Amino acid sequence: MSISTEYIMAYLDGKLSPADTKEFEKQLALSAELKKDVDDIKHILQLSTELSMCRKVNVEKNWQKVSGRIKLHKQYTNFVKYLRNSAAILTLPLILLTGTLLYQTDANKWEAEEIETVEVLSVPGTISKINLPDGSVVWLNSGSTLTYARNFRQGARKVSLQGEAYFKVESDKENRFDVVLPGHLVVSAYGTEFNINAYPDNNRIETTLVKGVVAVGKENTTNASILKPNQQFIYSKKEDIATTKTVSLSVTTGWKDGKMVFKRANMLEIIERLSRKFNVDIILEGEELYGYEYSATFINETLPEILSLLEDSAPIKCRIVEPRQSEDSSFSKRKVIITVKTNR
Repeated sequence: MSISTEYIMAYLDGKLSPADTKEFEKQLALSAELKKDVDDIKHILQLSTELSMCRKVNVEKNWQKVSGRIKLHKQYTNFVKYLRNSAAILTLPLILLTGTLLYQTDANKWEAEEIETVEVLSVPGTISKINLPDGSVVWLNSGSTLTYARNFRQGARKVSLQGEAYFKVESDKENRFDVVLPGHLVVSAYGTEFNINAYPDNNRIETTLVKGVVAVGKENTTNASILKPNQQFIYSKKEDIATTKTVSLSVTTGWKDGKMVFKRANMLEIIERLSRKFNVDIILEGEELYGYEYSATFINETLPEILSLLEDSAPIKCRIVEPRQSEDSSFSKRKVIITVKTNR
């Protein structure tokens, strides 16, 4: 019996009829897999509510204000006691200076520790693998950046991403793992595997679930889309529209293993992925080119080899323009110009 996510959510919300509830609980008692799905979705629903509440309160900022006042008051009290017991009036300026410096030094050190971050950049043309302190693993695609607090630990698992990354999140039912994206989106999970494509120069942000359950939603809202494996959440930044569809995991996550998989991919998608992988600018000359589609898998092929295979599959011509040195000694980026092949 296949049970949808919507049906499980209706059960958890108490919206099923008594007869349906009884039948569902019977299925729940017989299926360990169904029980796991229910537990995962229950955690995600709780996550969505807690996430919205937490975002409305800046706990660290408020605690900083309160603790600062407590610390200042305590130092002031001790300082006054010290002055009362001090007979050397001439030491007053020195005491004031010392007390001020000590306070500023401690405060600055504490503030620096709180805001210190780690930024990992995967340079164009490479894939980087990152092991986070909580045991989670992240594969960072070409030209992508991952940022997280240096004191990243269980209980405060939050990272920021610009670009594309594959996340294998260490399971922890008590502490949520959040990925903050451009467009005020947040992907939240407790222990799953998923892929995110969120390059700043792209209008679309895509989240694809591989295993488990994740929630995707905007900051400061209670609404979140819950994904199941093989589902992809697509958000259009300009139109502010979100959709969900089923996709092929080999196409969306193959890059992690060094593969480029295309299934009826149009030319725009192909040149975008080739540009990032090989760090080149690709220019299409001719409207006909935009209608071509390709299905192929590339593993160890070089850029010239891939372009040659594309030429064999369609009436196109690819020309590579090597970098040139300018007057300021810098080099231009390598280019590929694709045109429609003529019969001449």
